Amino acid sequence: MLRVVLVVTLLMNLIACSSTPEWKGVYSPEKEDKKSFKLDVPPDLSSPDTSDSLALPNIAAGGSTYSAYTNTEYKGDKVAGANPPGIKVIRDGINQWLEINTTAEKLWPQLRAFFTQVGFKLKREDKKLGVMDTNWLENRIDTPTSWVAKLFKSLYSSGLMDKYRARLEKTDNPNVTLLFITHQGLEEVASEDTNLEAVETIWQTRKSDPELEAEMYQRFLIFRDVGKAEALNLVSRIEAKDRTRIFEKDETKMLQVGEGFARTWRRVGIALDRIGLLVEDRDRSGGLYYLRITDDFRDKIKEEKGWLANLFSSENVKLKERYLLSVSDEKGNTIISIYEATGAKADERFVEQLLKDLKSYLN
Repeated sequence: MLRVVLVVTLLMNLIACSSTPEWKGVYSPEKEDKKSFKLDVPPDLSSPDTSDSLALPNIAAGGSTYSAYTNTEYKGDKVAGANPPGIKVIRDGINQWLEINTTAEKLWPQLRAFFTQVGFKLKREDKKLGVMDTNWLENRIDTPTSWVAKLFKSLYSSGLMDKYRARLEKTDNPNVTLLFITHQGLEEVASEDTNLEAVETIWQTRKSDPELEAEMYQRFLIFRDVGKAEALNLVSRIEAKDRTRIFEKDETKMLQVGEGFARTWRRVGIALDRIGLLVEDRDRSGGLYYLRITDDFRDKIKEEKGWLANLFSSENVKLKERYLLSVSDEKGNTIISIYEATGAKADERFVEQLLKDLKSYLN
């Protein structure tokens, strides 16, 4: 009996012992779907655009000339030198993106191959918008990784799910493309339903993690044959500063950002990617983002607790298909407001919740 106890103890110790993971995001394609995971919905019903052309929105679009655009566009707090040749890392607070000397057409298949290598599948590919979304995968960062643990991997769960969005933007130079990678996360929490006899868990949204985004940029650089030490040095996290406030004007809630229009415009686009809303078009000269509510976003609202979980439970409140997000300059600050696609006033509760989410990413 003592021998059995010793063997079991040894096995448990072996399972518990694991080396420190190389990355914060640890993904395995075998753990893609769980029966209890309700938020992994099918992609939009529209067929993916598989044409060879990439009609990406140009960063100077919206009626502005490129000369006017370059005179007003915020270039980032710090631009890393073109080392390795052909790649720049542009930083703005906690936001970072890559400027790569290649065409969007050549970069697109590289991104597909990269996400496949990491372990993800692509749930959305929209070449016209330059957007690809991955599926949800469990982040295995906090689970044992020893060889014994692998034998019992079905017994372990980190309680974390991640997905990523990659977005390409063309510049005035067709051989230079901007790459943005944003993270969305879920965490498994105990249900608050006290009527249940047994404890059940649900998945709810957790805040996007800039460190995971930085890590994906690093991995992509390594994928493109950049040295690991150089990739880790180029991409880093920079702490953000609180510079936003929600206020009310003419009975409409708005978000004020304590910085100029050019800088905020870029950061709003990244924040919308993190939230999971799809930008169908943008008019920089008019300061407008044209938003579409996706199927997975609707499902997230219905299933999760948090964000807009109970907001649209009433039959009197219906989530619209499309919205307008306005970004305007006001004496050195930037004002963000949200309307229905017709320009009519949007539901106050929806506006307030979306502004709160934007605020958390624009601080």
